Amino acid sequence: MKSKAFSYYILSTLFLAILLFIYIFFDVTRQIMDFSGWLYFITSCLSHSALITTALFLVFFIPEYFLGARKVAPVLIITAVCLVSVLCLINLQVFRLYRFHLNGIILNMVFGPGSNEIFDFSPWLYVKESFGFLIAIGICIGLWFLTRKIHFSRRLKIISVCILIGCLLFANIMHVYGSFVQKSSIIASTRIIPYYFPLEANRKLVKMGFKQPTEAQIAREGTGGNEINYPLHPLKVKNAKKPNIIFILIDSWNKRTLTPETMPSVYQFAKENQWYDNHFSSSNGTRYAVFGLFFSIPSIYWNAMESGHVSPLFINQMLSEGYGIHIHASATLDNPPFARIVFQRVPHLQRHTPGITPYDRDVRITKDLIKELPELKHSGKPFFSMAFYDLAHAIALPANKQGKFKPAWTFADYSKLSNDMNPTPFFNLYRDCVNEIDQLIGQIFTALKKNGMDKNTIIIITGDHAQEFNENHKGYWGHNGNFSRWQVCTPLLVHVPGLKPHKYHYRTTHYDIVPSLMYHCLGVQNPPSDYSFGHYLWDHQSRTWEVTGGDLQYAFIIQGDTILNHEGDGSLNVTDSKLNPMPDYHINVSQFKKAMQHLNSFYKR
Repeated sequence: MKSKAFSYYILSTLFLAILLFIYIFFDVTRQIMDFSGWLYFITSCLSHSALITTALFLVFFIPEYFLGARKVAPVLIITAVCLVSVLCLINLQVFRLYRFHLNGIILNMVFGPGSNEIFDFSPWLYVKESFGFLIAIGICIGLWFLTRKIHFSRRLKIISVCILIGCLLFANIMHVYGSFVQKSSIIASTRIIPYYFPLEANRKLVKMGFKQPTEAQIAREGTGGNEINYPLHPLKVKNAKKPNIIFILIDSWNKRTLTPETMPSVYQFAKENQWYDNHFSSSNGTRYAVFGLFFSIPSIYWNAMESGHVSPLFINQMLSEGYGIHIHASATLDNPPFARIVFQRVPHLQRHTPGITPYDRDVRITKDLIKELPELKHSGKPFFSMAFYDLAHAIALPANKQGKFKPAWTFADYSKLSNDMNPTPFFNLYRDCVNEIDQLIGQIFTALKKNGMDKNTIIIITGDHAQEFNENHKGYWGHNGNFSRWQVCTPLLVHVPGLKPHKYHYRTTHYDIVPSLMYHCLGVQNPPSDYSFGHYLWDHQSRTWEVTGGDLQYAFIIQGDTILNHEGDGSLNVTDSKLNPMPDYHINVSQFKKAMQHLNSFYKR
């Protein structure tokens, strides 16, 4: 029995690996595969299937076998392998349709009411798929009977196990290498294998002294590839105004701080300009929020952009229009890797800002931005500058800068956080930090006016995402924890020279900012849908079914701010705007179908 079980383990591993390997023939990634990419993909399929079958044997065979149920154990393991094989085939159909893997959203679509409105398949297709499932089940059963004729000697067992372990190590080492040097065939093919998460070590390799290749080196070596259509059609551009553009980003900005007491300079700016007070970020964390802001598409495209070395269209167009681009970020641009993804084409990019503390670095980026203004004015060329403040994220201030708002903590003691805790002392420390940022931003306003540049400069002030202080009373603090307003809604303030002040209450999103600037500043005539998930900021069109979040954990924000949340493990839960569960919620399948088609609109077919 033990010998048959081992033989079945090897055979079922090979069969599952073949099923995983088939996925690549239904994706454009195969067009960019090279020898090392194929070697990585094959060993990844083998090692991933080996881990799956190992888990199945640990649960459905070994305990039963050693507890005496030796007749039941083979039935259980064969059934488990059959189910996994069928799931692989079902997932393949999902992947072909939506470019992501089986998850709670899809299961809700299949088994929920109105599924026929989405999956309107012909009877012949059902027969064809059912026949494929039966073949897979037949193979899984047949492999058990095949073990009667196959005998693995002790030496062959050791070799087989060593090969699988070798594949596991090799695939992970290759991914460490591929992700570090931006090898397209490795990065892109990883996405194809369902729920496969190999190792990365970019930060450790950098600390060890290794240097990542520049964009010029990547282009020279020909490791790039593109699996998306971005934009859908070539840009049509007419003569543009080309005003200067300044982004001021506040990491982790809670909208309750936009008051005359906490942020007098920015509050006055808000009153005198365009104030969007129902603004949603593209994520609840920095990595994907900044990605969504600059690319104007959701973060499910992160890996595709990374593997294809695709630069944001917004930055590309500014460069083609002669803009100088100057990025001043308090935190490093290497982690998250904005330097190689968002700002890969920016010349002379400063990846790190000198300074011991976040406050020191925030002060430094303010001085650097202000210092370059006279030179930029003298050049006569349009420019894009960004100041990205970190102090509200760090929630840490020198002692001599604290105490404006009381009672307040002297430092952020996260061990004290609980659902029953009074948030005021912690929030007041945060307000102290935001107040310091406000003073720094006020210096930028003053410098722009002093240099006479405020009349030809568009200024965008927003947060990358929000920062929660248990406003929902569900025990959440900070960000990256949920997709309620207190983690994804942040102020958006826009200065457009000549426009009268106005406060807008309809929903806007981070995806709306780039299309508005592409049209107003850069003369792009294409509809936003050609390159963006957004609308123009002045467009009142409904923004329901907006997607926010990361590549694994994301959510659709729908009517009434209901949150349709896809968790990282593939499960689905639905809550209201205050995170109260809605177990009986029924998805509007026609709207969902439209949203899913839109979500995948930039993938090549």
